[in-house]
Amino acid sequence: MKTKITIVAIILMAFIAISATPIAKPSPKTSLKKTSDSFSFIRTHRQGKGGTVTWAFSSSNASGFCVERTNEDPTDPYSVWVDVGDIPCNSSRSYKCHDPNPFPGLINYRVIAFLNDGSTVTSDVSTIKIMSH
Repeated sequence: MKTKITIVAIILMAFIAISATPIAKPSPKTSLKKTSDSFSFIRTHRQGKGGTVTWAFSSSNASGFCVERTNEDPTDPYSVWVDVGDIPCNSSRSYKCHDPNPFPGLINYRVIAFLNDGSTVTSDVSTIKIMSH
């Protein structure tokens, strides 16, 4: 009986000690950095036998863009993305890339922005359907 009371007392004291330990709050210096480097929009549409991707980037911090496509599930991490085109930055905030002859079916496009600090930002996926050529 004495052993059971001792064990309960030890567990109770450990619980009190853990619950009394203050939780560390982040200092103002470690606050999350809000970034303004993002895509304002990405749109796709059929044009001729191919597709056209149009997008806007809300920052002048980008050095260039890469447009990619896949006919596979865009949420699958093993999907193969094919480069459609590389677009350099200019003074404009909106850009366009034409994919002249994609394989028919559902085509998913995304744009990757290459930032000046070496990081990247990936757009949402936009999908079009091309029936046949």
